[in-house]
Amino acid sequence: MESKKLKMKNKKLLGMTVLAGFFLFSANQVLAACPTGIVPCGTPDCPCNFCDIFKLIHNIVNFLLLPCPLNNNIPIVPAIAGLMFVIGGLYLLIAGGRPEMFSKAKNILTAVVVGLIIIFLAWVFLNTFFDYIGVAEWTGLGSWWQIDCH
Repeated sequence: MESKKLKMKNKKLLGMTVLAGFFLFSANQVLAACPTGIVPCGTPDCPCNFCDIFKLIHNIVNFLLLPCPLNNNIPIVPAIAGLMFVIGGLYLLIAGGRPEMFSKAKNILTAVVVGLIIIFLAWVFLNTFFDYIGVAEWTGLGSWWQIDCH
């Protein structure tokens, strides 16, 4: 019983280390690609204005969902979802007759699909909200995702 708890604790520690390393590695990529940060403002030469809020949202969406220079042309969310589909599929393949392994595989695959649906529905909600409040009209920028702050 004691060794089972130790193995579980080691698995959790390994998972947390890999997750922390991923986020630290991602942050280094962003800073290397854009030395001034995701929003290039806030310096004495370039003060921030209201338009930069929408630029920040745009850059975060691009960083997570689309291939762009900020994430070295590897979209973060689809890459992680693809990896999780592979892991869920491997669990499904090695499940054999064990219902607990099959259940784990099913839970992983379900969580990936639900997570993707939530992420992309959030983008649709954000897009609809910005169109509803009229960001394009009162900023004169056109579509909110095509922002060019001056």
